[in-house]
Amino acid sequence: MMQRLLTALLTCAALVSAAVQAKLVQHPYYSQAIEGSYIGTDPNRTISVYLPKDYDTSKKNYPVLYFLGAYNWPDRFAQSLAKRFDTFIQNGHSMDFIVVMLDGDTPLRGSFYVNSKTHGNFEDFVMKEALPFVAANYRTSKQPGDTAIAGFSMGGTGALRFAAKYPQHFNHVYAMSPGLFSEQGMQDSYLADEKAVAGYKQFRQQLAKASDPATFMANAFADYQGLKLWQQGVDHSNLALVLAYGSAFAGTQSDAFGPHYTEVESTKGVWQSGFGELLRLYTNPSVLSKLHTVHVEVGNKDEYRWISEGSMRLGELSRASNSKVQVEVFEGDHSSRFGERISQRVLPHFATVFSKHTEL
Repeated sequence: MMQRLLTALLTCAALVSAAVQAKLVQHPYYSQAIEGSYIGTDPNRTISVYLPKDYDTSKKNYPVLYFLGAYNWPDRFAQSLAKRFDTFIQNGHSMDFIVVMLDGDTPLRGSFYVNSKTHGNFEDFVMKEALPFVAANYRTSKQPGDTAIAGFSMGGTGALRFAAKYPQHFNHVYAMSPGLFSEQGMQDSYLADEKAVAGYKQFRQQLAKASDPATFMANAFADYQGLKLWQQGVDHSNLALVLAYGSAFAGTQSDAFGPHYTEVESTKGVWQSGFGELLRLYTNPSVLSKLHTVHVEVGNKDEYRWISEGSMRLGELSRASNSKVQVEVFEGDHSSRFGERISQRVLPHFATVFSKHTEL
């Protein structure tokens, strides 16, 4: 009788243990930082939190990795990444940290995670809303070395900018194929494409004449939603990117879509700095001294060639100065083997990094 009871209890315990799984929790969040943007970005956002499998049964405080989505990625990208995290764990790997996923989607498909009149204050959304929300609702470690930020493409650019500006919050940064200009990178980008530049100028002229700017922009941006962005050809998607970039970095409170640098020469530095400031920041010893690890990976055949050139230039300068910046160049284009890179590079990297700092 006692043996049967013991066996039953052990079986029950095993079933409970097997049922304890990592999980994705998605929180609807109304962002006051994004509310009232010029182009009507939806302030209803989602803060997606992936929890380790023992989170509910332990009392530990966990390291946190913030992951920023790419250009044209809505919040549902978190569900796809969560499936990859599940597989990583099911394959026997340790993932003893929380992942918080945020998107920067707008009617123009990308905010670049900066504060702007046009898209909304996305930097504030991340720093003043999302981070405090996570800290208030989850057991997060406050130990040095236990916070990190990563992202893909536009998200990689945002990750690099956040880590450089807020090293007290993000001790590690991992950028996958980030928008990054070398000294001459802007001339190799869509920002210098003749058709895109002409379209940008025409848009500004039409917007200035519009009696109802909100309706005009809603109609103009209708074809930029979802897959439509790419289905109407490269000229269409190039213009969308220039509109998003120009309004994020060159726009002002009085002029949401600032003049293109070919119209006003004095604005050239502002246009260059959006992606170009990262090269300056990550070759600055003062910035790097505050970060624990910096990792950039890029494909050698990235179709956005300024990304390959900018990242590889950063690698050259970093090796020459023997800095902590690690730039890894792989065989492929912008999104080649994205899932494999997450599973074989990003997650193992942070599993190793965080294992050295885990707070009990």
